[in-house]
Amino acid sequence: MILFLTNSFCSYLLLVLQPTAPPTAPVTPAPTTGGGAVAQGAIFDSSYGVPKCANMGSSCDSLGLLNGRGTISNGNEPNHSNTNNIGNTCNDGNSGSYHSDESIDQITVTAGDIESGVPVPSGDFITEGGRAYVTVKLWCWGSGASDTADIYLTKDASSPDWEPLDSITCPGGGAQTIVQAFDVPKGTNQSIRVNFRWGGSASTCSPGSYDDHDDLIFTVKENPNFIAPPTPAPTQPPTPVPTPVPTPMPTDANDGPPPSPGGVASYDEGLGAPKCSFAPSCDSGILLNGRANINNGVEPNQPNTLNICTDGPAGSYHSDESIDRIVVSKASGGDLTEGDPVTITATIWCWGSGTSDRIDFYYASDASNPVWTQIGPRKTCPGGGAQTMTASFTLPPGSLQAVRANLMYGSSDAGVNKCVTGSYDDTDDLVISVKPNTASIASISEAAVRPSKHDDVQGAIEFSAKDAEADFLMKELHELNTGGVKPAEGDDKSDGGKGKGKKGKGKGGAGGSESTGTAASATDKYICSKHAPLASTICADGSVADDTCSSEGQRCGKKGKKCWFISGCPAGDDGEESSE
Repeated sequence: MILFLTNSFCSYLLLVLQPTAPPTAPVTPAPTTGGGAVAQGAIFDSSYGVPKCANMGSSCDSLGLLNGRGTISNGNEPNHSNTNNIGNTCNDGNSGSYHSDESIDQITVTAGDIESGVPVPSGDFITEGGRAYVTVKLWCWGSGASDTADIYLTKDASSPDWEPLDSITCPGGGAQTIVQAFDVPKGTNQSIRVNFRWGGSASTCSPGSYDDHDDLIFTVKENPNFIAPPTPAPTQPPTPVPTPVPTPMPTDANDGPPPSPGGVASYDEGLGAPKCSFAPSCDSGILLNGRANINNGVEPNQPNTLNICTDGPAGSYHSDESIDRIVVSKASGGDLTEGDPVTITATIWCWGSGTSDRIDFYYASDASNPVWTQIGPRKTCPGGGAQTMTASFTLPPGSLQAVRANLMYGSSDAGVNKCVTGSYDDTDDLVISVKPNTASIASISEAAVRPSKHDDVQGAIEFSAKDAEADFLMKELHELNTGGVKPAEGDDKSDGGKGKGKKGKGKGGAGGSESTGTAASATDKYICSKHAPLASTICADGSVADDTCSSEGQRCGKKGKKCWFISGCPAGDDGEESSE
């Protein structure tokens, strides 16, 4: 038989007989950038009292929800204070005006990192175990050298435990942007806090009247493969070879008293103020409660000052100003020691809305011969009634030191004695026993005055001490111009509409200008007061003779006030009239 094969059949046969090719491995597609992550805009969450991004994303932006501060002029912050009400709500300061004084205007958290000083977003989700950075838009006052942003992170906004990321000084004045990168910890509901302060020290909630505090809650993508690094177990030291116990030396009677566990002061008649022995803290207890001999609030052992700064006798207890308690404390254990960072906490009573009352804090390294150093700028009461004000400093060398709080109505000069002594003012001192530091205190003192440097987008910003000093003086002048004038009657509605006209100087008051002594020369200075002031106080705070006081002993104002003159004040010392 003969077979005839067609071309088509041959082709088929060739295909059948061709060996089978090996399978091709499937190509894995390139990942899509960001994995579907999109930028998120925050909305106000009333349960937390702050802006929150409820959905995961590549970033979380507060948008305009933080713009401004408190209730400042032309810049009321929406839903202020925008700090987590599950923790401790932190009230913003209400002094100043929008985009002249300090404010936090926007916070953004972005997945990514900072490379060579430049923020680089990843486009991916903000994820546990990844990297992210926070961008803060600020308005900085003056040159910016006095303004600092403290940045904190908590991994659980429902139970905030703030961990510091950094403290960054404004790189300039006006609108500024700072950036800080961080490792994203374990937790899907995290939050950033920015504490923006004028002066002072790092804090999650500084009490200054120009300070702003804002939180932003953001949702983090869970990473099941990320395990938070465990807390390393301490290395067990080898068992030491027993050392023979030496015979103890006898205790020197001059070693000082043993530590006092209570740290509660008792009145020291020789010093004229409450005093604590060695302890981790010192508490005045009830020894400073009240002021002078005011109605229902006579202060024990008044005036409780080392250099006899007299308290004002006007007003009544817990209606008008008073310092009720002072506590000096340290964060770590052990007795107060040279070189320890400490905090002064003053419990005070502020009149009306508090905006007319201010407080100065001081320390002196030698309570037996005090030379007072002011701690930070003068502060305005954050509100009326019972308030707590704080100041921090490092204990200098000295075994018997003192701190001072001076609460005043208005904003007068403290003078050489570092106390404003108006009719409603209160000054109180607290003496503390301080142990010597075996380390050299010189290194601590050097570090305290050395200009600090902060890392802003990984670029060094050198803090200018000269700019900071200039800003401090300008801000003080600003406060004197805007808040130092006593309100007219009816201006402060928090006192039943009566205002504090009763705190006027009483020019032309009862008694007119009847003269009971000889005329004073043009170089003499006077203070109108019920009680005799110190000569140095008259020179520092007094005024040259005028229609109010033209002679010694002349009546001026109400409640038995009269003119007290002093001669021989330094030429050119033209102080303002005392607020008494």
